[in-house]
Amino acid sequence: MIRIKLQRSTLLIDATDNPSILGGAHRSFFELAAGYERDSAQNQYSLNDPMMMSEVLLDTVEYLKDEDIPFEVDSQVQERLNEIAGDQQSYHDATAIGLQVKTSLKIDPLEIPGFQRKLKPYQTRSVHHLVNVFNGANFSVPGSGKTTIIYAAFAILRARNIVDKLLVIGPRSCFMPWEDEYLKCFGKTAATARLTGSNRHLKYFAAEDYELFLCTYQTAAIDKNELASLCQKYRVFLVLDESHNVKKFEGGVHAPAVLSIAGSATRRAILTGTPAPNSYEDLWTQMTFLWPGKQMLGTREQYANRAGNEEEWPSIQKAIKPFFVRIQKTELGLPPQRFERILVSMNQKQGEIYKVLSARILSELSVVPEDRQKLREWRKAKMVRLLQAASNPTLLAKRSDEFDVPPLSGKGVPILQILENYPKYEKPAKFEKAVSLIRKLVATGNKVLLWTVFVHNIEMLFKELQDLEPQRLYGGIPKDAEENEELNREDEIRKFRESSSHMVMLANPAACAESISLHKICHHAIYLDRTFDCGRYLQSLDRIHRIGLEPNEDVFYHILQCSDTIDETIDQRLEEKQTAMRRLLEDEDISIVTFDLPEGDKSALGKESDEQDDFDATIDDLKKHAKHSSNA
Repeated sequence: MIRIKLQRSTLLIDATDNPSILGGAHRSFFELAAGYERDSAQNQYSLNDPMMMSEVLLDTVEYLKDEDIPFEVDSQVQERLNEIAGDQQSYHDATAIGLQVKTSLKIDPLEIPGFQRKLKPYQTRSVHHLVNVFNGANFSVPGSGKTTIIYAAFAILRARNIVDKLLVIGPRSCFMPWEDEYLKCFGKTAATARLTGSNRHLKYFAAEDYELFLCTYQTAAIDKNELASLCQKYRVFLVLDESHNVKKFEGGVHAPAVLSIAGSATRRAILTGTPAPNSYEDLWTQMTFLWPGKQMLGTREQYANRAGNEEEWPSIQKAIKPFFVRIQKTELGLPPQRFERILVSMNQKQGEIYKVLSARILSELSVVPEDRQKLREWRKAKMVRLLQAASNPTLLAKRSDEFDVPPLSGKGVPILQILENYPKYEKPAKFEKAVSLIRKLVATGNKVLLWTVFVHNIEMLFKELQDLEPQRLYGGIPKDAEENEELNREDEIRKFRESSSHMVMLANPAACAESISLHKICHHAIYLDRTFDCGRYLQSLDRIHRIGLEPNEDVFYHILQCSDTIDETIDQRLEEKQTAMRRLLEDEDISIVTFDLPEGDKSALGKESDEQDDFDATIDDLKKHAKHSSNA
């Protein structure tokens, strides 16, 4: 008699009474096919892989039955088999229900206990979907109300006595929005446990006192056992916010951590506007998180072959289609975005600096590095130099931590002496225009959000606009009061939102292009400079263009561009990318789109797949401007 046992997280096959299965063809199945480890001394096989446990257990039972080998299971294994059977039925039901909800012409209104917000029709459909597919995904565009949808589903599931706590794992920047939206949805403050800092373990012990738990992906990787225990002790609705953060197919710590926690939760959901930013491989962790016992996309090894084969993509789409909804930008009914491109002529010294840099780059095209990685770094450095010169020449004398580019070297560069004293000569042209525009808008009662890629620009403008008491958002500003009570991003956002004396926000897209909503109080955004990264640009646009705007509330984007510079090249490339990306984001199917980058990513000029095109466009424009200048 073979005995199948479950001891903690280890599946054991006790062959004491039938040691023959430790050798021959049986051994091939258990070791090679199923992945068990053999222990001849203990007469047993063991498996310690929570992700594979359910699938291997089913295969083992089926194998023993096919081979007519008598076996028995302990109570824990029987409980797991019952759970698997229930999950299989739930998955089967969810597949049919998910497609039905997505294609239904009529969606009944919802009664949501204690819920104070009125849902939009497309949000109502999304809530119906999430409640009925058990574990589902929302791949809607930014600003469509994904947080509200989760809270509505949570309220329904809580009223049905299915869940009682909500655990959200996401970037630190999402904490305040989740807390703010709870108040708007339920009319009261959530009993929230932020699982951060050295005292967070006390909150696990006092978990009964909290309803909403907020955790970063970094902390989830460290506290995966504590979080799994929390999900086992309570009926937890587990949500991954900005779930593209766990897209990594192999390696890393975030993806394995959330997968190890997933099976302990009662319900699961993932939220992101772009589930597959780089390739179809990005989908595996996210969809496996939703149904860890089912593995709808197969094992990691199986899926690696499918994701790389374009002929397999339709079958991947078919497998995941019932389990996600996607709200498109056109469904939101928002007022149109109004763009004003403001061409600025560079001041004399700035123009001289830009011209010298352009000539130097063109002269170096014949000696570019042959090594692929060095070539990428070389191209990036050249484009960053041009960005710095067009934005603020002072930046050239400083290291760019944003792009990991050192200061401009002195060898053969006749402009270094000018750079050293540049602030004494003049102010950058776009600085002058930005300051003038900000003061004009503020004087007429408008709050203003200014975007710039470079942190040094924020600090310079902060001093220039000191009388307006501007707020700052960038990576160097602590995230919340736990890190710094006096100065932190959450307090900066709160002041900008709530105080009539704080009318200006100076922001870096890398620090706050996602998870922050400013549309209720700010309808003007100024772009001092931009990069070729269309995803981050679109994210920044959506900070002030979201659900909640009235039809007559116009949103304005003032884009400053120095004429005959890389600014115009970037503008043209972003327009091309934006058209293509919007089309992909509006598709019902999951498309591969370059969109989100985590804070601190040094590749923010653009992804490798199109950075060559960005560079080529830059060089073409440099040559045109050089020819025009020589003809003049």
